Amino acid sequence: MSKLKAKNRAFSLLELIIGVGILSVGLVMVLQALSFSARVTGLVCDMTRAVFLTKDLIGELEFEEKQNLIKEKAVKDKKDKFDWEYSIELSPDLTLPDLKIYKLDFNITWHRLNREEKIGLNTYLRE
Repeated sequence: MSKLKAKNRAFSLLELIIGVGILSVGLVMVLQALSFSARVTGLVCDMTRAVFLTKDLIGELEFEEKQNLIKEKAVKDKKDKFDWEYSIELSPDLTLPDLKIYKLDFNITWHRLNREEKIGLNTYLRE
């Protein structure tokens, strides 16, 4: 009788293989989720830096707007891994006799994981 009790308490080889299989599938899924999370976090960090850089540059243009120094121009520049370009053009459709309205087209690009990412912004400035 004692032999039977000892035999019933142990796992069979098949149960052990199934358990290891389930554990390994779960572990692979968790590792893939962590990898995806790291990639998305990196992209979000890049996007946040790009938005802050855009905000800083538009702040400079708004300062020029308040000083009545806005003029038509096209600018390309680079900072770290970010390339940006913007153009300011007089908008003839919106311009009034005593008020000039300029259209600002702003684009910032960068490369991440062999892909080009881009954020674009269009707004208006007045003189």
